[in-house]
Amino acid sequence: MERQVKVYDADGASRSLTLTFSRSAGGWDVAGADANGATGNSTLTFANGAMTSGGAMTVGGISVDMSTVTGFAAMSTLTVGSQNGSEAGKLESFTLGGDGSLIGSFSNGSKQVLARVALARFTNPGGLEKSGSSTYVATANSGAAQLGAPGDAGLGTLTAGALEMSNVDLSQEFTNLIVAQRGFQANARIITTSDEVLQELTNLKH
Repeated sequence: MERQVKVYDADGASRSLTLTFSRSAGGWDVAGADANGATGNSTLTFANGAMTSGGAMTVGGISVDMSTVTGFAAMSTLTVGSQNGSEAGKLESFTLGGDGSLIGSFSNGSKQVLARVALARFTNPGGLEKSGSSTYVATANSGAAQLGAPGDAGLGTLTAGALEMSNVDLSQEFTNLIVAQRGFQANARIITTSDEVLQELTNLKH
């Protein structure tokens, strides 16, 4: 019985690994070989269907775990339960989970937690000092920040995939807009006045 398995090395490069199972007097002999010529061997023995020895083999730096193989007097099937390697991939997108996990999705289909967002709690939130338009700093009155993961020890949670309303001070922004408009109007009047003066000078010359 033979099965080919696609495996990956530490650099993310893939290669084909061939596993050949041969019946022996004591159980099953397993021979492994990859495309680079590396080989490995192991003998599996069973008692009442459960493996009693063997189960581990290394071929060209790739570890093969066969500890979950069972042996019964029935039709044989050979499947790969899991792989802990994959080909090299590029980060394509990321999502934020409710627990603060920043999960990256890669071009090879794998997903990994890249970072976690921490939340802070203060003994007296009212004692925080405003620093800028939407930031605050801890003070002796507020107490030190107590950091933790979202949802832990009374901390809030994050809402993934939602848009938050802007925390910009609208009244201040409208004031800035009006000031800019008034400045534009004043500059426009200056240009108009300059044009009128130049026109008068031209008329006097004629």
